[in-house]
This record gives sequence, structure tokens and C-alpha cells, in this order.
Amino acid sequence: MSPLQKIAMGLVVVIGTALFPAHPSPAWARYDALPDPLGWLLVLLGTFALTRANAAFDSTRWLAALAGAVSVPMWFPQLQHRIDAPGEWFASLPQVVFCLVLARAIGIQGAHQLPADSYIAKRFGLLVWSFAVVGVLPVLAIGGGLTQLVSTTLLFSTLVNVAFVYVLYRVHRRTRLIDPGPPEIHPRPRADREKREDRPPSS
Repeated sequence: MSPLQKIAMGLVVVIGTALFPAHPSPAWARYDALPDPLGWLLVLLGTFALTRANAAFDSTRWLAALAGAVSVPMWFPQLQHRIDAPGEWFASLPQVVFCLVLARAIGIQGAHQLPADSYIAKRFGLLVWSFAVVGVLPVLAIGGGLTQLVSTTLLFSTLVNVAFVYVLYRVHRRTRLIDPGPPEIHPRPRADREKREDRPPSS
């Protein structure tokens, strides 16, 4: 399994929700059968593999570790139901920042590899801006009192996360994206070689 595939699978667990029991008592006492900490563990394994192959991804593993640490107490409904909307937004920021930074790093690698991968550069560049919007929209919807934006914010966030997972799966086999390999050594031009060969030996 490739590093990006591990990250994508982990994010599926983080994004997905399977609440149980069906009829809890009290009503807030519902657990998620797809625990976010487990998803972040998969993500963390993927980021460590990425960093071993390419140091450009180093910051992603620390952000994944932070998001995973935040997800542990948030999994327990005894705590989660006490957190208001601004608190939930603040707790979600590590995930948003991780996705934004990872998308940016992948986009940069795609643009700088030879030959440049325009698909990766464009798709992940768009995702960087999308995650920036995901991080800002709740400020307007909650802090600005624009309650009509709440449903739009949730829908947009879901679409961006699903798109991110999809694109990660699309590109996870592109090994040059992860490990560009040693720099290419270009052969000396033929004319230059002939000049050097014709030069008399030094005494």
C-alpha cells in the first residue's frame, strides 16, 4: 500500500460516520463506529512513509499527529456534546490545516518534477484554496451570525474532503511525485567532448 493510499484510507475513516446505538439514552450518548483516532493512525503511518521518501513532506506528519491527538477526546460523546459550535470549529482546525499543507506539498512536487505534472499541480492547487475556504466559512457562519451559511458550509466541507480523498487515490501510484530520485546527470555535448579529446596532453 502506497503512502498516499494509507493517507486516503485514513481520511475515509475520519470523514465517515457510523453512530451507535440507534436509540441512546441520553440522546447524546452515541459513539462513532469509525473512530477518528484510528483513521489518523493510518494517516500518520502514511505521512511517515512520505517523509522517509521525500523530506518536503516533513511538516505533514506533525500536523497529522496533532490532529490525531485532538480527535481522541472528541470521540467520546461525554465531552463532545458539551462543546458549542465555535469549539467544534476550533477542534476541526488541525484537520483542515493538515489537508491544506499536504495538498500544497503535493501540488508543489507535481509542478517541480520533470516533466511537470499539470494534473497534480492544478488539482491540488485548487484543493489548497478550497481548504482555506473550509477554514474561513465557519467564522462567517458562526461568528458573523450568518446562520444561512451553516448548511452551505457543511456541504462544501464534505465535498472538498471527498474530492481530496478521490484525488489522493487517483495519484497514489505516481512514484516520482513521492520520490523524485537522484538529479539527472546530463551527458556532455558531443562537440565539447571532441574539443577536449583534440587538446594536446599537458607535459
